[in-house]
Amino acid sequence: MSEGDLPEVVRQLSDERVAPWLAAVAQPFGPTEAQALLEHGQHPGEHLRIIEIQGAAAGCICLGAGLWYWLDPAFQGRGVMSAALRLTLAEWFSRPAPPLLATCRTDNAASLSLLARLGFARCPGSRRMFFQASGRSHPCHDFLMAPEQWHLLNPPRYDLDGLSLRPARQKDVPTLALMLPGATPPWPTAEALPGFVERHRFRGAASGLFVIEDKLDRSIGMALMVAGDPPALAFLSSDEANAHADMVELALAKGLPAPAR
Repeated sequence: MSEGDLPEVVRQLSDERVAPWLAAVAQPFGPTEAQALLEHGQHPGEHLRIIEIQGAAAGCICLGAGLWYWLDPAFQGRGVMSAALRLTLAEWFSRPAPPLLATCRTDNAASLSLLARLGFARCPGSRRMFFQASGRSHPCHDFLMAPEQWHLLNPPRYDLDGLSLRPARQKDVPTLALMLPGATPPWPTAEALPGFVERHRFRGAASGLFVIEDKLDRSIGMALMVAGDPPALAFLSSDEANAHADMVELALAKGLPAPAR
């Protein structure tokens, strides 16, 4: 968000179809309030991102201590907010991040549905929250997204010169067990492999246990990335190791590449 966005922000947050759903937005909402919002977004840890459609400001996503957002009614019903949030959350969780909390009124059907589709888990029960626009409290639901949940639902994929890496999951355990070179560090025994997969679950940092796949999406190896250590590799067969180990080791020595889009 920048100074040039403020007139449109004032217009949108003065709209009676938008303001009542945002707890912190008082009415009337004018240039002074918009400037205060811009300054809030400049604090460390707070991020305000304008959603732009063909040069027009369509809404905003606010990330920090929690997640909140709004969309100009002219752009509603097109999947705009769903797409924008997926891009924003992918960037947010691409690095280590704490769980993200979103709160919405129990009668906000659109946001309730959107947060559920994105994979947010609804916290048990409800609570009341004061909304500035209406001047009273409303029952609300809290929704939580942990980084582990985001990456489980939206696993990144990394390209490696004809091969690809993705985070290992529990359903990979039977195949990964066939790759174990024996109970030699850093690898576990087959019996301990489920716990090993969980312990090294990808959480957004450049570390974790990854499955190596070929162009046919066959699982041919695994790579363990631990901060400060060289990558540890294991393959399904000696042929796969001979064909790919040197290339994978060299590529991962530089860290994980950018995720494929």
